[in-house]
Amino acid sequence: MKLLSNFDVFKEYYDLDTKQFCSFESAQKNVGTYKIIGNIMIGLLVEDKELYFLYGNDKFLITESYRVLIKERSKLENEFTLLNGNDVIVRFLYPLPDPKLNISPFEYIDEDDFKWGDFIEKIVNNPERRKRYMSNR
Repeated sequence: MKLLSNFDVFKEYYDLDTKQFCSFESAQKNVGTYKIIGNIMIGLLVEDKELYFLYGNDKFLITESYRVLIKERSKLENEFTLLNGNDVIVRFLYPLPDPKLNISPFEYIDEDDFKWGDFIEKIVNNPERRKRYMSNR
């Protein structure tokens, strides 16, 4: 099994081998993270010591030339743009979580880690965080 963990729901996964959603009683080792936005699976995948960005059926190898831009569109949603150099690869809107529902009990967890786009941005744009994310998979 090659599992992607659900960004929003602990212990829920997507099995890349069977193309099935599944859940477990305990946390499972995974190869990435996903979120469904507007019926499109969006995620990060670590495979063969490389980081990939997943968007629907597309898979993009994240290299040093890739970066993510986040623009606030409203109090309810932000715009996510994945760039390779100056070329727009993917652009989509994503909903922002209700801040009242995402209060961290741990002071070391950044509140932006509850925002999907910001989570991806920090990994793609920061080489150290990218290495840390990849080493945990």
